[in-house]
Amino acid sequence: MRSILLCLSLCLVSLVQAAPIKVGLHDSAPWAYRDSQGQITGIDYDIVQTILRQQGIEAKFELYSYSRLLKLFSERKLDMASPVAVPYPGAYYSQPYFTIQDVVVSRRQVPLQIRTLADLKGKSIVAYQQASSVLGPDFAQQMKQAFYLEEADRKKQFELLFNDRVQLIVGDEQVLSYYSRTYYGPDLLTIYPIFPAVDYPAAFWQASLQQKFNQGLQQLQVQGKLEEFHHFPRF
Repeated sequence: MRSILLCLSLCLVSLVQAAPIKVGLHDSAPWAYRDSQGQITGIDYDIVQTILRQQGIEAKFELYSYSRLLKLFSERKLDMASPVAVPYPGAYYSQPYFTIQDVVVSRRQVPLQIRTLADLKGKSIVAYQQASSVLGPDFAQQMKQAFYLEEADRKKQFELLFNDRVQLIVGDEQVLSYYSRTYYGPDLLTIYPIFPAVDYPAAFWQASLQQKFNQGLQQLQVQGKLEEFHHFPRF
């Protein structure tokens, strides 16, 4: 009887260990998005999926707006979230691998002089969710002197820009490049690189999962594959 119970316990442990982990990614093309067939694809998705597969970890992926992603992770409803730009007590973070180059863009036919944060004063601006927190107190302070709003829907951001409802969009260069080329065409934007590039990590609630992810990340770096994933056409 004892041996049967022991066997059942081992089987239950095996089933628990084999359960897919829950991974949340920021829904933002080209990093992570659904293609025309409804399948998740994108640069960050490919990186994370490749690493987890190499480490023998089965995962279930979901896409969320950035605020929703952070909320679910903070509530421990996700085992892993990427990218995570804010600290959470008790969470474990991977080595930074997710390079974000935030920029300001305007319509090319409406040129502006944007060299520093101070040049944003008085402008009408739309940015991504949490931008006022992610980009720091200096940016947040300048936005108090601008006509500023945050909008999660990238298509709506570009509708505002091309309908002359705002003068500027603040966001990741990769993302803005993707939406501009996909929905409006090439060479329609002027880019103002006034922010430094930042490398963000993924976040986990299990130290063992963080360690395995870092091992897989290091393997990609040694193999030179991480840079291949990041290769993407710009403006």
